Amino acid sequence: MNAPTATTATAAAPALVPLRANRAFRLLWIGQALSDFGTAMTALVLPLALLRSGYSTSATSTIGTAVLVTAMIVRMPAGYLTDHHSHRRLMLTADLARLATVATVATWTYLDRLPIAMAVVTVVVAQVGVELFRPSQNATVRRVVPAAQLGTAISMNQARAYAAGIVGPAVAGLLITASLWLPFAVDAVTYAVSALCVLALYRPLRRLRPAGGVTGTSSATTSDTATRTTADTATRTTADTAAADSTGGAGPPPAAGGETAPDPGPPRERFLPRLTAGLRHVVKDPFLRTLAALAAGENFAFQALAYALLLGIGREHDGAAAVGLAMSAAAVTGLTGSLVAPFLQRRLRMQTVMAAGPALAAVMLAVAWFTGSGVAFAAGYSALCLLTPVNGAVMGTILATTVPENIYGRTTTALGFTAEILQPLGPLSAGLLLAYLSLSGTAAFFAVAFALLAGLALFLPSPPEPATSAAAAPGTAAPGTTVPGTATPGTAED
Repeated sequence: MNAPTATTATAAAPALVPLRANRAFRLLWIGQALSDFGTAMTALVLPLALLRSGYSTSATSTIGTAVLVTAMIVRMPAGYLTDHHSHRRLMLTADLARLATVATVATWTYLDRLPIAMAVVTVVVAQVGVELFRPSQNATVRRVVPAAQLGTAISMNQARAYAAGIVGPAVAGLLITASLWLPFAVDAVTYAVSALCVLALYRPLRRLRPAGGVTGTSSATTSDTATRTTADTATRTTADTAAADSTGGAGPPPAAGGETAPDPGPPRERFLPRLTAGLRHVVKDPFLRTLAALAAGENFAFQALAYALLLGIGREHDGAAAVGLAMSAAAVTGLTGSLVAPFLQRRLRMQTVMAAGPALAAVMLAVAWFTGSGVAFAAGYSALCLLTPVNGAVMGTILATTVPENIYGRTTTALGFTAEILQPLGPLSAGLLLAYLSLSGTAAFFAVAFALLAGLALFLPSPPEPATSAAAAPGTAAPGTTVPGTATPGTAED
């Protein structure tokens, strides 16, 4: 009689599903494409509505300040909420809140002049929605897109935003000729569609990136879950046995009154340390710490260059048309960069990618320095826009594969906060430069600044290895959160 033979079934990893066939990613992409389109229209029309209501340019500019201040205040708390609450619920809340405010603006504009207080409330609610939606969307994409496709997914999201920036203002200009309230109404409809796409995520979706970052079947994840459950049981049994031995076999020591003392569990961390867990992770990680410092310098210089272009060329004869053409060209180059980002990401070192944009901008601005050409000055700005999406795809992929999931929202928002902390000084710096220097002199300043930034980018440390285990950042685990590859199959998010 033959002895029974044990067989081990090894599930073969199937081929990657194209992103266009990934239902969850497709829903998010379509919903946000429409939402970005509507937001681009409102960003253009809202200041015009205030000007038509009789407000001065200085009063109208307060909505820009309100957006900036709101973003800085809300960003890190939004990351905390992302790590502790349902991503789907947060995205839905953000969409519905923005839908309500923009619909109110559309109705009010249709009936009467738009008061500036309502405009400020609108941009504040809209920016809170953006800060709440973005990390939740990024975390959801990380969960439903395989690691091998994350770079492409991030590039597609960036292309979506650039395309909206090109098409949205143009369509808004056409709608304004019909009626001022129409762009707001269309924006409200786009938020409604985005909310419906988020609602559709309720349908259970299989996790596409199990342990180790390799696409596999649910049986592999089930096996991992069973293994962890067995290990946990063994650990608890061993602990109980040790406790019994230490008390003469009587189990845990009795509490007052003869009852068994309940296990208090790990001490709950206070709110402030939990809120700043992502910031502490950025500070402690050499790569993220260096990246945050470099990004802060680049974002400051980028913002200053944009305003120098706007003010320096815009003050010339026919400057408004030239600035509009330059900004449109920059948007087109940004869209192009988003499309080629996956190709460059696979073929260039991370340090080379980060240095390429500032280096190319420095070359074009040096040409503007020696020739006094406004076209070369604008080309320097477009060069940055061309390669910024490539940087975003590379950094987004690194963050999605290396940061523990239980602090992912807080880490990405903390990194964004530190990277943009100097941006408010950009417009002021541009104004001061143009007050004391010619356009050529200003181009010289930016050429040297971007050359230095390109040199620093070449010395960025290597990023950490992709996370392949369930190791979470100490003291930061949130209820119901998991590390990539350890979630129960059948869910797209927490």
